[in-house]
Amino acid sequence: TTTPGVTNIVYARINLKAAEMAKGIAAFNSCSDYASKGISMLPDDKWVSQPEMTAKLFSLAAETEGFLGHHSRMEDYCSEILSQMSISTLQKKDAYMAKLYQMANSELRYKDAIDLCLTILKDLGCSFPRGQIQGLMKALVSAVRTVKMVKQTPSEKLASLHIMTDPSQLATVSLLGRFHEWAYLAGEKSAFLFILAITKMVRMTLSYGLFNFSAAHFSVLGVMTLLVMGDVDTAQYIGESALQMQKRNELVAGRAKTFFTLHTYIFHHTKPLQSFLKPLLEGYQSGMRSGDKSTAMWCLVEHVRALYIIGKPLSLVEELCQECVSQIVELKEEEQASCLKIQWQLYLNLMGLSNNTVEFKGKALDETDIVFTDPVGAMFALAKNIACNLFGEYEMGAHISIEKGYQQFLKLKGGPFFAMVFSFHRALSLYAMARKDKKKKSKYIAEAKRLRKVLVFSLKKGNPNVSHYVSLLNAEHAALKEKKNKEKTVDTLYKDAILSSTRGGYVHDAALAHVRFADFLLSEVGDTQEAGYHIQKAIKCYNNWDAMAIVEYLHNQHEEILAGSSANCMLTRG
Repeated sequence: TTTPGVTNIVYARINLKAAEMAKGIAAFNSCSDYASKGISMLPDDKWVSQPEMTAKLFSLAAETEGFLGHHSRMEDYCSEILSQMSISTLQKKDAYMAKLYQMANSELRYKDAIDLCLTILKDLGCSFPRGQIQGLMKALVSAVRTVKMVKQTPSEKLASLHIMTDPSQLATVSLLGRFHEWAYLAGEKSAFLFILAITKMVRMTLSYGLFNFSAAHFSVLGVMTLLVMGDVDTAQYIGESALQMQKRNELVAGRAKTFFTLHTYIFHHTKPLQSFLKPLLEGYQSGMRSGDKSTAMWCLVEHVRALYIIGKPLSLVEELCQECVSQIVELKEEEQASCLKIQWQLYLNLMGLSNNTVEFKGKALDETDIVFTDPVGAMFALAKNIACNLFGEYEMGAHISIEKGYQQFLKLKGGPFFAMVFSFHRALSLYAMARKDKKKKSKYIAEAKRLRKVLVFSLKKGNPNVSHYVSLLNAEHAALKEKKNKEKTVDTLYKDAILSSTRGGYVHDAALAHVRFADFLLSEVGDTQEAGYHIQKAIKCYNNWDAMAIVEYLHNQHEEILAGSSANCMLTRG
């Protein structure tokens, strides 16, 4: 019989196979049904008579319930399997993974997840130092040695590595694959664990063969190369090696993580963001198929963010943002949801679909209710800084720019691609305040110059995404110099910035360059007619970008100048 509740080992085994097949095609509701039916057909002494099959069924049930957001059911299944003393840590691995995932990704308890994971890894024969100082020293040595090993390994050998088959080794790399993420997200105190976990997985790949996430972890080694060594060229080499490795059919499960890591943290140093849209969507689709919903949702977040940065119309970006937020919330990925809600509220503010400009309070979220983690805080700081610059609240923007926080996520080398956007907006706020408040000029100018130099260096190293940023910051920098007859030089630099932004399709950045040029003409030159022309150009750009709140702000801020500019145009036509 196949009736649930009736012991039948044969049908329990059939349900196990069906559950495994359902999971393989991302049919998680079906997987849950098959697993629960299989469990109901097991005998009362299942943990004694059928320990292996019982552990697999309970683990599958826990994994799928967690994926579906049924956390209480997941906890029940995990508690059952983890309380069994007769089975090994290896057999409990998948249940531990489900519990750890809930702890870190849903509850954001990174430290607790890290501590539990360290205990499990030790049981599997993989130990890490607990002390931060000792751990950091070991991590730096391991990073240098591992990067050297990869560079000395011929690319053809990397592409033809055999497949890892040892169950204990596979369980170890599976845990390390999540562990390194939580160590990264937990902040600077756990940075050494992040480095040690990555280097361990890369060395295990070189020694014992490929596993599902080998390419993904090679890509993270590329990020680490940027973070620890600042070596763009080596990071690109490792990234391209990871991309070639990912083409192996055996590594399909890690595709989402590989694409996310490469296109969020590495390739923007040498490739245009416009080319990232398709890979990030592919990463999302692959993650959903393989059950890696966390990475899938991060791919969505970065896809939406890239659309904004390259200047796509706000109405398009806002609509997509709203759809993605709904899906992320449904899947209970809290951190990704918070990051995307912040973006969404920024777009609503800019479009005039909110009663606020620089305060994030409206349809998407209330900033006073945000639970701040490092990624969420970094996103909030960026969005707030952008809003301040576009609505002319430079003093608030400068305050955000000077604050020391979220540095791990905002480094140009090793940080996500939005770090270059934040570096630009931070510098712009500071330059704007240095012009506006001459008495406190020195307070702002040093940090502004430092940020500008970082972007200039990135441009010289081949970053194709920062040319228009550097052009505008060069104009801002030149405008502050105490030189006679500087107007011609500054005029040329601002026009270069406008042209560079326009040619690149960055309509919003072209508008901002027009606004800053107009401010220079008004405050330093006194040319209201030319300033009025550039304000009108900015309004046109912002109108084309669907930023109606900024259009209204500029009309209100420069009403007299715009009226005079219109009158001059009429006289000229007459």
